[in-house]
Amino acid sequence: MTTADDPLPSLVRALRSQSQADRLRAAKDLGRLGWLAREAMPALVAALHDDDGKVRESAAHAIGLMGPDALPALIAMLTHEDKYVRRNAVWALGKLGPLAREARADLCAALKDADPRTASGAAQSLGCLGTDGADAVPALAEAMRGTNIVLCRLASKALSQIGSPALATLIAHLQHADPFVRGESALAIGWMGAAARTAVPFLARIVRGPEAALLSTPAPLSYTPTVIAPPDSATTTPPQMADGTTSSPDVNCRVFAAQALGRIGAAAAVAIPDLHDAISYGPAPVRTAAHQAVRQIQGE
Repeated sequence: MTTADDPLPSLVRALRSQSQADRLRAAKDLGRLGWLAREAMPALVAALHDDDGKVRESAAHAIGLMGPDALPALIAMLTHEDKYVRRNAVWALGKLGPLAREARADLCAALKDADPRTASGAAQSLGCLGTDGADAVPALAEAMRGTNIVLCRLASKALSQIGSPALATLIAHLQHADPFVRGESALAIGWMGAAARTAVPFLARIVRGPEAALLSTPAPLSYTPTVIAPPDSATTTPPQMADGTTSSPDVNCRVFAAQALGRIGAAAAVAIPDLHDAISYGPAPVRTAAHQAVRQIQGE
């Protein structure tokens, strides 16, 4: 229903104007009205095929501001030929959160989009579904193993947001050949907090690292904060890289695993001996992270 002062009819007419400036202005104005402009949805959907890219993008953005009523249009937009339309679609679906559960399969397909930002946005949107995104776990796990580093990070974050249904997958990825994937999995597990307590033994194993096999004495039964320096013996020196440094991609992975144990908190107390070994014998970044983790676990 319209009234004399209703701006929608004139804005809809402007969307069909011969003037690109008028069409662009109308799309932006409809976006500012948000949900109040929902009756203009058909006109905005038609504008997604405008000859001008800026008009298409503005129309896509306006549709994304119209709330749950826009869900069917947003799903259709995921396969639009214009990447900027697709980017707006994944962004808007993420804002809908669990209300976008009907888009799960389409968002999973969008994880393989040729446009990296669309793919990464799809991962974020799946994470916003929370536990309703459980069906997306296999697709997100696959996305983690790809070559898009940003997508790997956002897919792992999404898995942490999905929670318990994704925990087994993240634990499995702690053993992946790529240390970046292992590290991102550790970070994601840490974001889950105490709910990820079953991952503690796997994280502890990563934290101890290769030096653990060189130790001549068993790990202490409790944390001793005064023992923080490595012994002088060359047999317990961390393996060196070709350039003589002790840094490697695996070091970052161990740091992330230690941080995850700290975020899990008291439920990770069983890992304190492993963290102690890391403090005693690990590379400097690992020592620092392990020390902080112990403090968090002990509630200091």
